[in-house]
Amino acid sequence: MSKKVRVGLLTALAIAALLFAAAAVVARARPISNIPDLVLAVGSPYVALVALAGLIVASTAKRTTLSVFAVVVIAAALAVQVSWYYLGQRPTNEGQHVDIRVLSSNLRYGQADPSFFVKLAEQNADVITAAELTPEAVQRFTQTGIDKTFPYSSLIPAPRAGGVGMWSRYPLTTLSVARHRGISIPAVRLEVPGVATEPVLASVHVYSPVAGENNTDPEWRNGMAGATAQLANFAQIAGPGAVIVGGDYNSTPDMRQFRDLLTDGYRDAVEQLGAGFAPTFPSNSWYPPLLTIDHVLTRNAAASSIRTIEVPGSDHRALLATFEVPAG
Repeated sequence: MSKKVRVGLLTALAIAALLFAAAAVVARARPISNIPDLVLAVGSPYVALVALAGLIVASTAKRTTLSVFAVVVIAAALAVQVSWYYLGQRPTNEGQHVDIRVLSSNLRYGQADPSFFVKLAEQNADVITAAELTPEAVQRFTQTGIDKTFPYSSLIPAPRAGGVGMWSRYPLTTLSVARHRGISIPAVRLEVPGVATEPVLASVHVYSPVAGENNTDPEWRNGMAGATAQLANFAQIAGPGAVIVGGDYNSTPDMRQFRDLLTDGYRDAVEQLGAGFAPTFPSNSWYPPLLTIDHVLTRNAAASSIRTIEVPGSDHRALLATFEVPAG
């Protein structure tokens, strides 16, 4: 291969890598409206690596302009990821508060190991939000003794991925909320000792934009629109009280519709704490999880900790989070 052909090939590879990386940065900035934009956006956490490869190839080919462009793309890709995962701005809570510990988990068609799940909850949680809650899973959890520690519940089990629910150590009152296409998001009010205004707790499961091999992006967009409406409704119901909404949003922070949920005081616990990059899905493969699609959003509450944990039988890592809820 001649030097000229080699340089031309390297230049073409560098251009392809950098165009892909730049397109992903652009896709992250605008609302998702189709599958190509979705693929580009969810790949954003890894775009800096693609751009770095482009920089190496461009430098090898001695393409100065391409190299400079690569540096710009790398800087842009890193800026959005670092600011989300590592530069948290946790509010200072100067008043009295009560800690509420949350376990949020997608049960994978109810197949999560009941003994592990119940023990995990007993040791680490005050409330539980569950997605893909089947009637069989409710029966197994009950037989394992979940009701002994969490005697209060609001459960809407359904076959396969359709069910959601909540368990609580605290007395709860189920709220009547509007239904929206593409999303399940029931809610309750919690009677927490020492907390004057009852917090609102909700369990969420947004329809996936890609269900099996089908393009279900319209259903996902309907679901995210429903989530926006319900979060606004919860804020109105709670008033000065806390709102905690945990579950499977089927959305990463790189999808614009998810970031648009963070208005009216809502924060993502990972982003609030700067807790670091911790993908949750898929957790049942030979390779590590790649996508951060499970979240706990809060309003009028400060996250003090959050971590992920593998749950046998599920294809999602669960979230364990603690929130400081104002007492007054």
